[in-house]
Amino acid sequence: MKIVSIIIPAHNAAKYLAATLQSCRDQTLAPSEVIVVDDGSQDDTEAVCAGCDVQYRKITNGGVSRARNTGAAMARGERLLFLDADDILLPHALESLSRTLDSSDAGVAYGMVIERAKPPKQARLNGFDFAAGVPPLPAQHNFWRSAVITPGSAMVRAELHKQCGGFVTGYEPLEDRDYWIKCGLLAPMAYIDSIVLDKRWALASHGSQHAKRIFRGQRAQRDLREWCQNRGVDFSWVPEAREILRQALDEALWRREFGVLKPLRNEARRHGLRHWKSALTSALVKSGEPDWIGVEPQVLCVE
Repeated sequence: MKIVSIIIPAHNAAKYLAATLQSCRDQTLAPSEVIVVDDGSQDDTEAVCAGCDVQYRKITNGGVSRARNTGAAMARGERLLFLDADDILLPHALESLSRTLDSSDAGVAYGMVIERAKPPKQARLNGFDFAAGVPPLPAQHNFWRSAVITPGSAMVRAELHKQCGGFVTGYEPLEDRDYWIKCGLLAPMAYIDSIVLDKRWALASHGSQHAKRIFRGQRAQRDLREWCQNRGVDFSWVPEAREILRQALDEALWRREFGVLKPLRNEARRHGLRHWKSALTSALVKSGEPDWIGVEPQVLCVE
């Protein structure tokens, strides 16, 4: 039997953590260990863990990537699952994901997620099979939009985690997409047609931090070329910096994240993008958008 380690980064997560830990105990395939890395919490996270059979370590606050990497370094498991402290694993999750890795040469197995939204919006099913396959297809299909919706919906071989270098601090909240792109460049990904995780909605969750996600996401995408070059991995398919920045500018407009347009424009100029103008620009200007956060309409053209 392969050793499976569940790693839970937790920052002020006491409100949700007990239910998350219970979902680990309810697995049809019991995890070999559950590791909680307390990322500088100031609530009762430690007390919640004290009543459970978990490995607990408290570190100074350094972000989710550092906490996950700390847990991975502690883990004995040949297989790792990085579970957010406010998410719920469905009972068959570890068994289904582990069985898929048993029957394939995949480095990652992932499944579907019930993704909660801010009420009164309805929950939706997310995470589909378009990133399953052999390199570089999983990386290509995760590049613009992550197929692995959240780390808790995937199981990764420990050696692959080490090969890709873990999660990168400073890319949050898109550190996980960067991670799956790198995994998908080094090993096949497999998909299970099953729901494995119930992802809760929480105020100011990473998924709602659009401006930060857009800006840091494009930086991670541009940095990928250097990562590939250092490891001798083919990156001929990776878009040029100008195309990455063009897409980021378009998304910032579409989401009305006007505050991030200026730094994106500066990056675009530095990388030689001189003639960007989104089809959304004229529509937004004509709409008389009231909140430009200091951005004049003319800056929407890079040149």
